[in-house]
Amino acid sequence: MAGHSVSGTAVSAFWLRRYGSPLRWPVMIMLLVSALAHIPVVAPELRETPYVAALFLLLILADLVLIAALFLRDSSAAWTLTALTTGLAALAYVLSRTVGLPALYNYIGDWVSVPGLASLASEAIGCVLAVFVLVRHPATAATPAAGPRSAGIS
Repeated sequence: MAGHSVSGTAVSAFWLRRYGSPLRWPVMIMLLVSALAHIPVVAPELRETPYVAALFLLLILADLVLIAALFLRDSSAAWTLTALTTGLAALAYVLSRTVGLPALYNYIGDWVSVPGLASLASEAIGCVLAVFVLVRHPATAATPAAGPRSAGIS
């Protein structure tokens, strides 16, 4: 039975393509700020809205994993996951301050908390930079099998 499958080369390129972007350093700092900004609010949310505490813990873990991924290999996958994670976290922040989230209405209108502003700023900056890297550099990224030397460029 013949089925449709994604080319192994395309998948490998997605996971292995290195960008070598100098923007990974400020993005790693933004991810660290995001993680640190969420630590103080985990315990209070655990008592009031446990699902929000779980989401905060997942975000902290995701931030730390993305820092490692960008440090070790700033691949298409790492940049894409960084853009998605930071973008969704910033969206959740805005929703929590405007319409509220299920069982979480105490943040509505609270735009000036220091941890909140630190997380929103770091996530927004991280997302914009990640999208910039993905849009700006895909043609110049080298895969392990097709670096500059294998293309005849020295």
